[in-house]
Amino acid sequence: MPIAKVLYDCSQILTDEGYKVRTAENGEEALLIVQKGHVDIMLLDLEMSGLSGMKVLRTLRQARPEIVVIVLTGGDTVAAMVALREGAYDYISKPFTEDQVRMVVKRAVEKKILQSQVKALKKQGEAILQKRGDNESIKTIIDSIADGILVTDQRGKVILHNPRAATMVGVAKDSMVGRSIRDCIKNESLVELITKMLTQDVPPRSSIPEEVCLIEAGGVRLRVHIYPVRNKNRALIGTVTLLHDVAHISAMDRVKSDFVAMVSHELKSPLSSTLLQLSVVLDGIVGELNDKQKDLLRKAKEKVKCMITLMNDLLNVCRIEEGRVIEQRELLSLSEILQRTVDLMRPQAEDKNVDLQISAEEGIPFINGNRSGLEAVFVNLISNAIKYTPSGGQVRVTMKREGESVQIKVSDTGIGMEDKDITRIFDKFYRVKSDRTRDITGTGLGLSIVKGVVDAHRGTLSVESEVGKGTTVTVSLPIW
Repeated sequence: MPIAKVLYDCSQILTDEGYKVRTAENGEEALLIVQKGHVDIMLLDLEMSGLSGMKVLRTLRQARPEIVVIVLTGGDTVAAMVALREGAYDYISKPFTEDQVRMVVKRAVEKKILQSQVKALKKQGEAILQKRGDNESIKTIIDSIADGILVTDQRGKVILHNPRAATMVGVAKDSMVGRSIRDCIKNESLVELITKMLTQDVPPRSSIPEEVCLIEAGGVRLRVHIYPVRNKNRALIGTVTLLHDVAHISAMDRVKSDFVAMVSHELKSPLSSTLLQLSVVLDGIVGELNDKQKDLLRKAKEKVKCMITLMNDLLNVCRIEEGRVIEQRELLSLSEILQRTVDLMRPQAEDKNVDLQISAEEGIPFINGNRSGLEAVFVNLISNAIKYTPSGGQVRVTMKREGESVQIKVSDTGIGMEDKDITRIFDKFYRVKSDRTRDITGTGLGLSIVKGVVDAHRGTLSVESEVGKGTTVTVSLPIW
């Protein structure tokens, strides 16, 4: 992947996200930018010509350790691991997707925010270490923080902590102050990290934290940030440690991953098989059925189809939440996708005696998007319009260009919604509840999926509705 394309692609992706971006074609130019201006995060290609990416990384670790560095590699995992050991925060393999860049940079921004918070705590800790007196206002602030805060002096004795820290390390909240960390903290890994920070040869101007995820005996997983605290003469006088419990995050990720796997392998496949078998029976292939048997089997078939729809919607929601909704992009004709969707939905409209019409302006430009995602948007919007429009009503789909966007409107003459429902219809599992919607089936996920896909395409959504008169949903997608 040529360096010029890497520069262009990364610059476009991050500029679109609202970041201020500067580019450099080689290592020397990158260091010059760092020297002259403020840089928070750097995407560093290890395969640059001239001064190597690894040398630039080592220089930054010494001179500007606060810069979060993300390295780009050509698929060389070994080089990536070496870069991580040298102090890089994360890596991205080339060729990369836009979502990969966005996700990694987003995590890097979160790290910068956390660094700022820890820096503020460090200043508070330094003030405490210098004063060594009662400061009730600072103690009150620290006690109210949800994360664990632990302050030690240069000998490793605890001089301040909040109740959350005591809980995390498994000791009584009033039994730590004045005691050595080796005497009161059972987790040997945490003790060694703090001791290392107090004894290692850290450059006087360094503020590099040690970070590690720990697994305690009780199953608590912690992310640890340990900062050295120095006085005005730059002499080491103690440490400030921030303990963040990530067990619930890991547990949620595991539950979600397990659930998605279960849905994919344990539910979707047998449901599809059941649907096929019901179709075979209803077609009379295995024998004749009476009218009552056919009616019961048709109802069972519809229920199975609803379950399969729910499974697909859940999988789509998971893909959206994981940032994978637009992994594959291509130039798309919205006119062709919208027309095909309308043709697909026409039988559903005819079954309800709903007049489905489409009006698309000619010459609509292609957009760069994800085909399956946009198809899901149109299917959900048109299907909803048909479902909530009574017999004899009308659903009208229009598309036109508005400036640098393509605007698609789906309007119906259905039952409409109250204002209180409009603000919530894009929430997962939310469904409008009234006497008129009681018999309308759905998962409550369709509009949530619509919003996720539209947001991923940098588009906008708006809804207008009036009870008894109908609803209009407007989607605007930028022309890329």
